[in-house]
Amino acid sequence: MAHEAPSSRETYLAAARPLIELVAQHGVHVHKIVELRRYGARCKPFVGALVAELERTQSRELLEELASVLGAPWAREAAMEPLLARFRSTPNSPPSTKAALAQALEFLADDDVATEFIELARDRRHGNARQALVAGLGKLDAPEVADVLVELLDDPGVGGHALAALAKVVERSRELVDSTLVKPFLRDGRPWVRREAKDFLQLLDRLK
Repeated sequence: MAHEAPSSRETYLAAARPLIELVAQHGVHVHKIVELRRYGARCKPFVGALVAELERTQSRELLEELASVLGAPWAREAAMEPLLARFRSTPNSPPSTKAALAQALEFLADDDVATEFIELARDRRHGNARQALVAGLGKLDAPEVADVLVELLDDPGVGGHALAALAKVVERSRELVDSTLVKPFLRDGRPWVRREAKDFLQLLDRLK
């Protein structure tokens, strides 16, 4: 009789159980890995184990939970490169998994990874998960970021997010961009994008 393939829940439990037992040894008691978020920097002693599981797990649920936990300042040094690598290798479907990795990266975004963020944000093979990375670009002060965001305004997958990120860069740097780049977004079908465009134009008027 053929063995049935393990369910996604069984895969999750098999991978998560050793981690749950490990953190319990440090006085942190959880039923699911995502619950570690509330412990913050208390998780630092076992960040290596969390990162190692992020790199190898085949459980989508566990991968999403680990991304959520590791997208925090206390984990940045250990988790940034593994998160970038796992984002690159993760397929676009189901979208929630790649989006979870992108959101963790957005939280950790800093100028040290500007080159990687720009590369991934430009690469349309990564689909709509790029939206969080483009939002992360808005947190950076690297000199090339503004030009990249202007370029991404024409990318239908991330154009609205590039608009919002560019507004943040302009507000910090006080370096103007041409308002004709912004005005087309006043006719966008998404209300939040139209609001961003209106606010951006008001910002440009104030900075003149």
